[in-house]
Formats: sequence, structure tokens, C-alpha cells
Amino acid sequence: MKGLIIVILLAAAGYFVYQKYAGGPPQTFENPVYGEMRMTASVGNREIEAAVFVRASDDLDCKGRGLLSWRETFEGCPSCKLQEPKCHAVLPPRYARLFDNVPIPSAYLSADAGNAAERDGRVVIYGLTDAEGAQMCELLKAEAAKKYEGKLTCIAPSGG
Repeated sequence: MKGLIIVILLAAAGYFVYQKYAGGPPQTFENPVYGEMRMTASVGNREIEAAVFVRASDDLDCKGRGLLSWRETFEGCPSCKLQEPKCHAVLPPRYARLFDNVPIPSAYLSADAGNAAERDGRVVIYGLTDAEGAQMCELLKAEAAKKYEGKLTCIAPSGG
């Protein structure tokens, strides 16, 4: 479990460092494209899944910003299984509501862009207890805050 936490923290750090190359106010997108990256790992007798969602300006921005850096980061985790990153014109409602900071059964990190280079993102870790999820979110938030200028918020689980 400790190794997986380190990999997830490194992945979050890599993503937020990658975002940090331009200034200016955050961009708003009329027709955003949403990136989705998933990773699973077996930890003891538990299956843990991380899902990363990024709001991008277009398909090229989606594929080039964040998703590739997540893939490279998780390649250093031998127990992690990566799914092919995807870009969607529209997210299914159960995931789209993450960008409204609506609580779901799992805790998640909400990242709202603070400059033109950053993108809004959400990081959900499934397969943890509510307490573990909240703790993981705080660890991700602390790591992300080192490089990400935007607003970082842990959204507590809905309890269901």
C-alpha cells in the first residue's frame, strides 16, 4: 500500500509540474474535451483504482496535457495496470458532476486552474475506506500545492 501511495503522489506531482509552464489567468473553454486516465493495482487482497479527469480546450490539448505525463509516471509502478487514456467530448453524468464538486461515494481531489497553462482536473481513488480516501486526498493536495497555482480542494465522500 505504501508503494502505491508513493506512486500516486509522484504521478500527481508530475502532472502538476507539467502544467506549470505558462502564466496568465485561467482559460475557459466553450466546448471542452475531457481526458480520462485510469490505473489499477492490487495491494494485498484489495484492488485500488485511480481515475484522473482533466478538462482541456480540445482533443490535441487533451492528449498532450497531462494524460501522457500520467502514463509515463505510472509506468514506474510494476503492480500498476494502465488503461489507455481517453478523450471525450462529453463525460457521462456520473463523472461530469465531479467538475461541480458534487460528493460521490469516494473522496477526490478537485483542482481548479490558477493560470493559463493549468487545466481543471479531478483525481479519484477508489477501493479505499472513507478515512483512507480522505487521508489520501490530503496527501495529494499537499503534494499538488507545491506546483499547482490553482485552487485545490478535497471533496469528502458522500457516505454512500
